[in-house]
Amino acid sequence: MQTILFTLSAVFWIAAAVCVPSAIRGRRRPLLLFLAVFALTMTLMPQPVYRPVDALLGGGNVTYFIFHALTIVAIALLDVIVQEAMSPRGLTRARQRATVLITTAIVLVQAVLFFGSDWRVTDDIAASFIPRWDFTAYAATTWIAMGIFAVSFGIACIRDLRRQRRLVTRISLSLVLLACLGVLAYALISLTSAILAVLYADYLLVGWGRIAYTLSLLLSPISLVIGLGLTATVDGLTSSGRNFHDRVLLWRITPLWQRLLADTPELSIERELSPLQLLIVRVPGAHLYRRHVEIRDSLLLHPEQAVSPAEQGLIDLAEVRTQARTTALAGVTR
Repeated sequence: MQTILFTLSAVFWIAAAVCVPSAIRGRRRPLLLFLAVFALTMTLMPQPVYRPVDALLGGGNVTYFIFHALTIVAIALLDVIVQEAMSPRGLTRARQRATVLITTAIVLVQAVLFFGSDWRVTDDIAASFIPRWDFTAYAATTWIAMGIFAVSFGIACIRDLRRQRRLVTRISLSLVLLACLGVLAYALISLTSAILAVLYADYLLVGWGRIAYTLSLLLSPISLVIGLGLTATVDGLTSSGRNFHDRVLLWRITPLWQRLLADTPELSIERELSPLQLLIVRVPGAHLYRRHVEIRDSLLLHPEQAVSPAEQGLIDLAEVRTQARTTALAGVTR
């Protein structure tokens, strides 16, 4: 179990690292924050991490409180992501304030229930459901928040599934919906088990209930992180592949561009790039487009310029790529 928890933590940290470049460019910052917070939450769960961290914080299972508080923060961040994706106007300032206030209120209630109790002073607080109503009230704040959000998020995914036509987006939404069902199952089983543990002293979570509890705890985070990151990953890989082909063609066509415009530099608005810059320039497709246009204009103005069959093949290939890019952009803006 500890190995699985470490693996889940690593998956979330890797997913967060993948989002860093997009966040630096001003995109997917809420997703990065959610992944980082949830990765930290999952990292605190394994006992080899939990015990040293709790000892560092002075004991008393303060780490357990931090775990529940981080879970509430992660839910709030996920709500921000949903609102930005589903609302035509994005996240409004009023909704943002409401999210902050509700999150703060829940964490404050948790703090009162946790630090005002004596059940928190135990050797293994997470081993089972403590048969006390004050523990049930404390933990229920997290479980109920998880359940409510799972239902609202799942409904939003179902509505969005009906509108989406892109296969990868439908798969992403289906995985997120599966995660919502798992979170709801985990919340319901946890809340029910905590209540039964108070009512019946010999209650144990065993059988199918234990299996469903464990599977929902392990599979929901995986489905969630894959679902949230799948579309972005596919888009990133597609963009990387397109940029690679543009960069290769840009490298091959540059000598022809330099030769044809050597005597008429006034025709060019494209800046000269060193060999190293050709390899690392951010948007190679834009430079390829400009150099292709300038080559074409130069040949129209100076038809006496000689072009070999191989060079003509490069020009034709650049024509195909730039036309395809222009057509794709036109389709997006319609």
